[in-house]
Amino acid sequence: MSSLQSSIVLPKLQNISDFQQLLSKASYDDFLLLAVLFLGGTAYITNGILWNKPDPYHYQWFERPQAAVADLLSAKTQTRDIAQRLEETGKQAVIFWGSQSGTAEGFAHRLAQDLHRRLQLEALVADVSDYDEESIAKLPGSKPAIFIMSTYGEGDPSDNSGHFVQWLKSEVNTKPESEALLFSNLKFAAFGCGNSNYKYFNAVIDAVVKGLQDRGATMFMPVVGKADEAKATTEEDFLEWKTALFAQLCQQFGLTEREPEYEPAISLVFDDSIDVSGVYLGEPFAPATGRKKKSLKTPSTPTVHMPVVAARELIKTNTPAQPSRGQNQQPDRSCLHLELDFSDLPEIRYKTGDHLAVQPVNPVTEVSRLLNVLGLQEQADTPIMIQPRSDEQNTGSGDDDNTRLPSPTTLRALFQHYLEVCAPVSRETVLSLAAFAPTAAAKSFLLEIASDKAAYADFVSKHHVTLARLLQHVASDAVDPSVTWKTDNDEGNLPLSFVVESLRPMAPRYYSISSSSIISPRRAAITVANNPTTILAPTTSTQIVIPGVASTYLSSFVQPNHADVQKPAIYASIRRSTFKLPASAATPLILIAAGTGIAPFRAFLQERARLASIRQSQQARNQTQDSHSPQTQMGKILLFFGCRHPDLDLLYKDELDELVHNSPLKDCLEVVYAFSRYSDGSDNDDSQKQTRTKPGHYVQDKIGHRATDVVKLLLDDDAALYICGSASMARQVGDRIGDALKTHRSMDDGALRQWREERKRVRRWQEDVW
Repeated sequence: MSSLQSSIVLPKLQNISDFQQLLSKASYDDFLLLAVLFLGGTAYITNGILWNKPDPYHYQWFERPQAAVADLLSAKTQTRDIAQRLEETGKQAVIFWGSQSGTAEGFAHRLAQDLHRRLQLEALVADVSDYDEESIAKLPGSKPAIFIMSTYGEGDPSDNSGHFVQWLKSEVNTKPESEALLFSNLKFAAFGCGNSNYKYFNAVIDAVVKGLQDRGATMFMPVVGKADEAKATTEEDFLEWKTALFAQLCQQFGLTEREPEYEPAISLVFDDSIDVSGVYLGEPFAPATGRKKKSLKTPSTPTVHMPVVAARELIKTNTPAQPSRGQNQQPDRSCLHLELDFSDLPEIRYKTGDHLAVQPVNPVTEVSRLLNVLGLQEQADTPIMIQPRSDEQNTGSGDDDNTRLPSPTTLRALFQHYLEVCAPVSRETVLSLAAFAPTAAAKSFLLEIASDKAAYADFVSKHHVTLARLLQHVASDAVDPSVTWKTDNDEGNLPLSFVVESLRPMAPRYYSISSSSIISPRRAAITVANNPTTILAPTTSTQIVIPGVASTYLSSFVQPNHADVQKPAIYASIRRSTFKLPASAATPLILIAAGTGIAPFRAFLQERARLASIRQSQQARNQTQDSHSPQTQMGKILLFFGCRHPDLDLLYKDELDELVHNSPLKDCLEVVYAFSRYSDGSDNDDSQKQTRTKPGHYVQDKIGHRATDVVKLLLDDDAALYICGSASMARQVGDRIGDALKTHRSMDDGALRQWREERKRVRRWQEDVW
């Protein structure tokens, strides 16, 4: 291009006419080059300040300045000596908690309130990680200590109690006996939260009790309370233990139990003068507390509005796979696939194996039911302020459930977005509710069903018991149709504060992300099961369907309201996870899933397929490279996938078929299906790329059939094992693998446990279970 060359060596310009002559000789390429140079120079000099950039302080919209101030003040003033802290606050007892999901922490605060109301015993609620372990030895025998600790996973302590538990074990094992008896004055009681579906049921509270007793502490309550989530008796177990605890406190510490009187922990004030722009109507909020702790349950990204860009049903059926005579029709079961877009959310990042924490929304029908039965329809949208009561009534040192509520807000928003109005009502709440019954018949009924454990279990088995539905039942012909619940004036018989305090704060629901971050870094998928539970109505013998809150909410995006001009979106965040693939793609994998447990493995397979595709392309460009070298070899993948029926609930069937037969993984991937309610007459030929099982077989049964292959992969090929599904399934899978190792490699129980613990330590055995 002659014009471009001439523009490189410019003649000397004497006047404006020379400049005009030069421009007349310029071509399109000259102007284009000049524009590019100008824009590039501008971008370099301004460093991008002329266009919008992600605001690095965007997260501050979700924080409150007073929370940071409280953190600073707390850090400066609060001692880590628990004995000194009791003296400073004038408390007569301490309740230590270690909690992962919030259950044990909630129990600790409730227990402190009950000790105040029933025994006039003021107790300090203490996060066990906020105090030095050695200072516990300074607690006098006149001030009882109560430990409420949760166990999750395979006997693991919660994030905030891990150091305390490890300290107890290490000190007892390494210190001389004369130094180990440091807790000789300590008198304590203990309660654990766990799940018997896991192998090491309530192992943490057992370890705490043993560690304290080995150091000379005395249990003033001889029985260790243990809640079992597997039997859905956590609340009942806690209530039973608490009753026995109060009896021991009265007997050994000279206390007197009195009839409890309700004392509100919060105040709620309607104020229609509040600017509606500052009212919480479903948005996320940061609790104004003096304590912030990171844990696996803490989202690693802020909670934001994530657009839902795709939603479809993977399966839907209401037909039993093998109906039998007299079997009731099952409710609709479905499974959803949702995709969320992060393109306009630069603060959101995820990695393969992470979880999505979804903030659910209660159904409008249930929210209206509660407002109607309380007579609060007209005030439902009036701004309301929620404030904790005076410090004299504050029995804890940490954040209570009630401080985790937004203010100002409205009752409609509070019931729809921030409180679990669809949750079952505990027997303890019903006993408290009886004190506010407006008629003798209503009070008699509530006491009758709540005073006896068996009676309440029978009532719950026949009725859908939420707070609103219970209030409706009491006011119906079944009990006393003259009952009217009032909360909105001085003559109200049911304090609104009691209603709010009786409902748990809305908890996020966690879903494994079923997409790979290297395939779709700005778009994440989740797989959601929608399996309603049913109970049999006592009078009509018809089934009452109880839908799940989050699954029902997410199902609404499959058929969105087209009248809504806004794009569908949900409030959600990313939660970090340790459920990750090995760094090397040459590492063999054993993947074991049941139902929606396939979700993270879909992401794993997507990622391995992409890596295999990249390596095949590299091999094609370099034909001399050894295809069996560690740099190019892909590890074998053996996937066990269990569901009920191939035609009813086999998730992602087409995708799995494509991966097995037509993807870069076709030479290293094998899928073994286990259909528990289906038989195709096959003889379980394990030589096939995809095998099916006889009726009644589950993934753990199929593992037994393939024991030789599983053992070889684990011991000879150093395969990484992943399990995703229910905790009971994971436990049975672990037992089957243990049996296989004992049979084929002659391991005894000690060697097997040591091997399993080592595999978990190096992350060659990982579980994502519920």
